[in-house]
Amino acid sequence: MTILMMCLLALAAPLEIPVGKPGISMSDLVRSWAWVDRSLSSQERNLEERRSVSRRLDAMTQLFFRNDIGSVAGFMDELALESMLDGEPMDSHRVAAALLLTMGDRDGRPFIKARWRYRPPSTEQPVPFTLVLTPTRGQSHELDMTLKSGQGRWLLCMEEDGLDSIPRDVTMDLHMKLADDIMIPQGRWERTTEPFSEARRRYLGALESIQDGHSKLMFRSRAARLVDRVPSMDITGHVLDRNKLRRELAIELESLSRGDDPYRNRGGDIWYELRPESGRLPMRLHVPEQVVSGSQPVPLLIALHGAGGNEHFFMDGCGNGAIARLAEKHGIIVACPSTYVMASSMEPLDTLIEELSARYPIDEDRIYLLGHSLGGMAAMGLAAARPDMIDGVVAIAGGAPFPRSADFPPVLAIAAERDFIVSGDMIESSAKAAKAAGAPITPRRPDGTGHLTVVMDVLPESVEWLLDLPPRPSSDGH
Repeated sequence: MTILMMCLLALAAPLEIPVGKPGISMSDLVRSWAWVDRSLSSQERNLEERRSVSRRLDAMTQLFFRNDIGSVAGFMDELALESMLDGEPMDSHRVAAALLLTMGDRDGRPFIKARWRYRPPSTEQPVPFTLVLTPTRGQSHELDMTLKSGQGRWLLCMEEDGLDSIPRDVTMDLHMKLADDIMIPQGRWERTTEPFSEARRRYLGALESIQDGHSKLMFRSRAARLVDRVPSMDITGHVLDRNKLRRELAIELESLSRGDDPYRNRGGDIWYELRPESGRLPMRLHVPEQVVSGSQPVPLLIALHGAGGNEHFFMDGCGNGAIARLAEKHGIIVACPSTYVMASSMEPLDTLIEELSARYPIDEDRIYLLGHSLGGMAAMGLAAARPDMIDGVVAIAGGAPFPRSADFPPVLAIAAERDFIVSGDMIESSAKAAKAAGAPITPRRPDGTGHLTVVMDVLPESVEWLLDLPPRPSSDGH
């Protein structure tokens, strides 16, 4: 009887998970950026509040370029918490924000790992919370937990049997729900019974019998993302949902086997690589269904991120993915390639337009560039090299000095009110001088903006400005 009681007590004992030492990766930073971006996008602010947020985000950007990414993540988390709480966070909020929970399978059973992303504030108060696992399909699953500090270490305590009912072969978003209902994102768990690498090998084996072509190369670039372990610095690997990707690839393979192009006139959000001769060009593409179902030529907007960004910046950040909503509203195609590759030569731009024009009804008289910071500089350089191909440019917090030629495509040059990264005075004065010399440059300097917040604030009007441009006369004057 005593042995039985001891066994029952052991089974009922809570599971204790030690919290690992601080360590942060770029994927953690992306999580923080997405969180603060959503938080800021959900609230209206007066002018002084917007100026305060702009100053703080510019200070954070300076820390990023000093490679102090732990401080950057803490900075963004603090701002996200303030936005959600509409006030000062408590230490319990800060402790929870500093924590990173990841989930996986070991011997067919789920397990949880915990570590600090950066050093948390000192407190002895336990932090109770609920880990909410929200699948892409089906009902959410909740696990009650408590974070406790004692004897110089932190432990995560929970009932172990709560793990057994988690569904398989599904992708789940993880959030910590605190006692005051504040939700703190914890990333994603792509649970699978079959290793992703097995699906990759199966798909690529079937691909061998298919005739070579651009679509086959696109399929390969997507299939290469089916890996069992995503490197911490591989941002695209952390953005793409491997369960969803595996399902999509199965459909794409069937299409290729029939001799069809699965990427022709395809709607929605898709990632793949183009292959200019100079290398690889990763790209996110958003195509509204109205474009797919319609027959009229549509505008193409190429959006270029700034330094430190990637092809996911506009689609997943920057106003909580506002550019995709603008594409749906106006019925345009938006392509977000790697700025670094686009700025390397003119060939990637030519390849991008050629490939998309072969798959969609692109209006060759309405091809636009929009760039932020480094992306603004790249956009101006591409337009200067291909003035007959580009029909309008928006350069946001970058792009100066501006050309003083009347033959240049129309440019909306936007400077932030206060910019500690790229001088707003320099951008504004260069744009005004170019306009005075007869160049089609429109200067704009909105109040309450900084280097990062300006792109979020002006994106809707920038797209509308481009779409309202009158047709440019051709080289023969018609």
